[in-house]
Amino acid sequence: MNRDQSGDELPREHELPNGGLVVAKEFCREVRHAVTVDPVDRDLYKLLVHILAEAGERVRGTFAANVATAFDTLPAAMRGLRDIERGVAEIGDRSYGMSITLNAAEAIEAHRDRDPLRLAAVGCSGSKYEDDGLMPAMERYKGAYWSNKGGYGELRDDWRVLSAEHDVLHPEKPIEYYERTPDDWRGVPVDSDARLPSGEPVDTRLDLWALNVHEGLAAWIAEATDDVDPRDVELEVLLGQQYREPLEKRGVFDALRTPGELTVSFPFQEVEQAQGGMFEQIGWMSDEIAAAEVATDGGEPRGE
Repeated sequence: MNRDQSGDELPREHELPNGGLVVAKEFCREVRHAVTVDPVDRDLYKLLVHILAEAGERVRGTFAANVATAFDTLPAAMRGLRDIERGVAEIGDRSYGMSITLNAAEAIEAHRDRDPLRLAAVGCSGSKYEDDGLMPAMERYKGAYWSNKGGYGELRDDWRVLSAEHDVLHPEKPIEYYERTPDDWRGVPVDSDARLPSGEPVDTRLDLWALNVHEGLAAWIAEATDDVDPRDVELEVLLGQQYREPLEKRGVFDALRTPGELTVSFPFQEVEQAQGGMFEQIGWMSDEIAAAEVATDGGEPRGE
């Protein structure tokens, strides 16, 4: 392979009919190296050129094109640039020196130094309005416990409801009245060839529910991070032990993945103020909601 040590030229780009680019590295009017950037890789390529330029890095040219065609996202590129063996990193069809790739990785890391995407998954409510027909989930559930769960979810960038009947539920999705808990699924056999996130076979309806919850959470997170420069994710799971235990036991949360960093927390079990039971959880959520309202009202409690 050719080893690219340096070069301070900006890329010479040639548009292709399909929306892609040919990025050429030229010296004395001769093409020394060229990389075809497919349309799907173009956004990442442009972003890399911008990041490297902002960081004052001299190596741009076909380097950014090679990185963009070798990786799907910026976090993946950052990890790949740090994959050094014998002083070099293999990127696409080129071999780059350690200083070049590590400097580029540091520039990407600095660019990605920002607040994570904050998501919340809250348990449903045992109290529901029994009206016939369909109602949005957030209106179907009722009670102080639920109103605080919903209020807490709305503090985050996005949120979902975990339901024994509906798996992972958008709060605005219309649903009918139902009565269901995870305990209803225990011991109910199913005929399935599927595997749980933990690797165990799906033998019961409770197993199948856990698998559906995992797939629903994974799809939601994937949609929220579907970008060449996805934010890191903090997922808060607000569940009582009746819901958390069967999901955690089956590897539902441990198996979740994101392009960047993923942190999963369980405030009801991990935050001291929420310890004890439902009333303590309500009190903690209520305090969090009130604190957020004060912050968004310019530091003054509402009504003052």
